[in-house]
Amino acid sequence: MPNRDKKGMILFIVIGIIMVVVILTTVILGAASNHARLTQHQVSRIQAQYAAKAGVIYALDKLRRNDNAACWPPGGPFPYTIVMRRSVLAACDVIEPALPNSISRVDITVDAPGSGVPGTQKVSATATYTYTPL
Repeated sequence: MPNRDKKGMILFIVIGIIMVVVILTTVILGAASNHARLTQHQVSRIQAQYAAKAGVIYALDKLRRNDNAACWPPGGPFPYTIVMRRSVLAACDVIEPALPNSISRVDITVDAPGSGVPGTQKVSATATYTYTPL
């Protein structure tokens, strides 16, 4: 009879070890999945930050060249906003096909002369992005 008790005990030990391995695997895979999701969100945020910086550089270049088209009124009214997108939706949209898919638009705002440091114009940009989890 002692042999039967040992066989039953070994079965419980094996089942226990298998359960511990399954639980540890689940925890490790969950942590890896959360890390991947967080990394993807950070990538989307960084892409949005650089898209906004590109919008500011675009506006500063237009102002430096004094390249005023109908969408960039030379005398105002201020502030005015230009939208940068991958494709045209409105007449004055700036087309930038290199924008990442996560960036839906970049709003570039140009304020009146003298609104920044004396003798300059304040230019700002906001990128609208979407984060789609994996």
